[in-house]
Amino acid sequence: MRATRWMRYLGQSLELIKACRFKMLWEKGSRFLRSTGPFIPQRALLDACSEIKQIVCILDGAQGGGASLAADQSAVHWRDRGYATFRLGANPMGQLTIALNLPGSSAPRLAGRLADWPVMPAAAVRLEVHSLAGFLDPSALALRVASCAQQDMSLVVYWHDHFMACPTRHLLNSTHRYCGVPELQACEACLPHNENCVEASLRKTSLTAWREQWGAVLAAAAEIRVFSTSSRKILGRIWPDCETEVFVTPHDVVGLPSLPIATDREAEMHVGVIGHIGRHKGAYQVAAVAQHIAQHALPAHITVFGTLEAPAPSGVVSETGTYQPDDLPRLCSERGINVFWFPSIWPETFSFVLHEMKAMGLPILAYDVGAQAEYLSGGPSQQLLALDAGATEILEALSVLKASAT
Repeated sequence: MRATRWMRYLGQSLELIKACRFKMLWEKGSRFLRSTGPFIPQRALLDACSEIKQIVCILDGAQGGGASLAADQSAVHWRDRGYATFRLGANPMGQLTIALNLPGSSAPRLAGRLADWPVMPAAAVRLEVHSLAGFLDPSALALRVASCAQQDMSLVVYWHDHFMACPTRHLLNSTHRYCGVPELQACEACLPHNENCVEASLRKTSLTAWREQWGAVLAAAAEIRVFSTSSRKILGRIWPDCETEVFVTPHDVVGLPSLPIATDREAEMHVGVIGHIGRHKGAYQVAAVAQHIAQHALPAHITVFGTLEAPAPSGVVSETGTYQPDDLPRLCSERGINVFWFPSIWPETFSFVLHEMKAMGLPILAYDVGAQAEYLSGGPSQQLLALDAGATEILEALSVLKASAT
């Protein structure tokens, strides 16, 4: 599987070079540069843990984004309360990574890569499962996680995406649309042909077996934390017996930048899109609207604060690349953003980006699905559209929202 990943990343890199998309190539390449580190022998890891009284183990793969932010917040929470944290992850090539931090310390005592799954330290009292993305063998991972719950460790699952429901993670079907969580027979027919399952080997997976093994993990959990009612409904549809252990607990958004920005009444429409926008985040929807703007010479522009993983006319779409979150209000103000679009087409479990958008006081457009629909459930400066809305309908909605803010 690791060799397959190398080939996939190489193919993506060549496509980006052909398209002269060097900024995005750098963004993706930098992930590899950040994932290097020395190999840590198992003995050295156990020795480093030997004198620690209580350890919270945090499982967080290669997803990044809100899942990693939540895992970071949880690690700080536990270290501030006198626990050490044992952070187990996976780099883009699936190699296991480890970071051991002592109570009250932000600098790891030990950090690097592991040759194999570690023996859990005797002092481990809790295992938190955040992101499972990136690990090479999900079936083995499910068994290991479930076994930890049998070793007097409290198992808590955080539902950041829908990986346990389907290896696509985002519930997009083979036609790149939200599947709606159909009957299992339809899922079994979809997965073998579904490019949204980026690990090609997982397309051969039996969804029946997949949900049985992750159902066993959920059944062993002391608590399952979801961040929206939408996620709870999806989880309950597949594993109704687990519903009593599911708790809706939105993320803590205290500390996110909050600075309302002013708009120019006479300015042309300038749409702000925030994040690294891949297919599941609406990349092709953004590109289609940009093409429509270019073809009809409409007075509108789109700035993506991050990157857009779909070709779009450069005269319409600008990309900033990576930015510091604290700088976002200033960047939006300097670019003259006067309306936000949250184009994600999958049922988000939660969205820090939506909270950032709302804090800046501009109107917001999103699709009527998932946690995004829950969060933007009303108000004159918020609008939800059906997932099949076309470019004309999207632009009309953005125009009406812009007018409501001036």
